[in-house]
Amino acid sequence: MNKYEKVDLAYNFLVEKEKESEAFTVLQLMEATEWKADTCRTYLSKRWYQYLEKDGEQYSSSGIAFLSKNEFRAVHSQKLQQVINHSVKGILLHKAKEFALLAVSTYNNPYTEFKTYGFIVNIVIAYTSLMHAIFEKKGIDYFHKGANGRTIFIDGEEKSWELSECIDGYWLGFEAPEKANIKFLIGLRNKIEHRSLPAIDLAVSGECQSALSNFETILVEEFGDEHALTASLAIAMQLTRISEQAQIDALKQLQKDNYKVVRRYMETYRNDLNDDVVQSQKYRVRAFLVPKLGNHAKSADMAIEFINVNKLSEQELENYEQGVAFIKGVESPFKLRPSKVVELVSKKIPFFNIALHTKCWKFYDARPRGEQRGFKGEFSGFVEGFEGYLYSLCWSKFLIEELKKPEVLTLVKQQAI
Repeated sequence: MNKYEKVDLAYNFLVEKEKESEAFTVLQLMEATEWKADTCRTYLSKRWYQYLEKDGEQYSSSGIAFLSKNEFRAVHSQKLQQVINHSVKGILLHKAKEFALLAVSTYNNPYTEFKTYGFIVNIVIAYTSLMHAIFEKKGIDYFHKGANGRTIFIDGEEKSWELSECIDGYWLGFEAPEKANIKFLIGLRNKIEHRSLPAIDLAVSGECQSALSNFETILVEEFGDEHALTASLAIAMQLTRISEQAQIDALKQLQKDNYKVVRRYMETYRNDLNDDVVQSQKYRVRAFLVPKLGNHAKSADMAIEFINVNKLSEQELENYEQGVAFIKGVESPFKLRPSKVVELVSKKIPFFNIALHTKCWKFYDARPRGEQRGFKGEFSGFVEGFEGYLYSLCWSKFLIEELKKPEVLTLVKQQAI
């Protein structure tokens, strides 16, 4: 019997019990693996404890079913000294890191169909534990109180803040892009909890990547570099070659009626955010990969290099912008409500208002006069879920240039509403 054979037997046993929602005893684990009783108790309390709950003499597992056999082997092989910090803060911190890694493992598993939901469930647990660990470190009381001022208990445990309450407390008084990112994912989890919606994976991959990046940043800032996840993750981002047709098919799937509730939530949430948050990489990662060529193998020593756009010269920036032209995505360019167009244009044309905007789209035939589902023009398109026309950023830029011309402005103002 090789060194992992009994570990694999334990994995199969735990997964089966988890899928059947059955508790088990040390004796049952002994029978399944042929380990001695003391060995089983050590593994239950020291190796796998973050995935187990104990009730008297019975145990139940939660989360092991999301691990592959190799991932469970890695968890089992971790050194015992890594988990000897049994303080509340230490346990919470370890749990936060474990569930963050589990979130990535679920998302990057090629056999996982519902990547986004699996990722969100685990990253929410990770963030919740991280916030609780931070509050423990700072001595902040993060437990619910009753009318009498006493801590509320549920099933014998203190009722702690949920993640939404935690982030409101952590980013008290201002709307950070990290906070907006987490709230988006919490809301999305609630919308898709009882739905099977794999087609949203491409639509929210940027938010998922930002959530992971923000998690590690906060983790390191609060607890030090030794807790960084990069030791376990070479590159957190999933680099997948997806054909353009596959992306188009996924977008079409997202437009179907059974996606309407989720799609409306995603569009409404994003449209209600201010520009600074939406454009922040801490809210949503936007990236494109440009092949980096070298004269010979040794000159291209980094497979992936992250470039700070603000530090590029004009010539370098122009070269990158030309590269972007070859990468055509499927994300709809029509995101701006009329009120948002007015907000953008009025920064340059102070007298611009909603009435003038109506005259503009009629003057330039930017969209049909009536409802025309499926319409996609140069400046506007009919958006399912929103059930109306939204406009592109190009439209606002076009109006700014056109309305600077006095003769054009006069003609537009003569347009009947």
